Amino acid sequence: MNPWWVVPAMVFGVAGAWLLYLASPQQRWRAAPLRAWPGVACALSSLALLWPAMGAAAAVAMWLTVLMLMTTLAPFLGAWRARRREGAA
Repeated sequence: MNPWWVVPAMVFGVAGAWLLYLASPQQRWRAAPLRAWPGVACALSSLALLWPAMGAAAAVAMWLTVLMLMTTLAPFLGAWRARRREGAA
């Protein structure tokens, strides 16, 4: 496993998951949702970088794990941020 491929792949994966979350109409981070294509592009770039570094099965497993972790964490952080914003007002 080459860290020069895996580190940018993880950055793209995290960015892709956050952008995909921000494209959802139910997200609580922005007033209007973003477009989905930047998130898809980042997520696919992440998979493309992981594939030669790890092999097919390990790359897909790691890619899905990163996307699931970030998309699970994003709604909780959005709700926490909204709650703090309401408490400060």
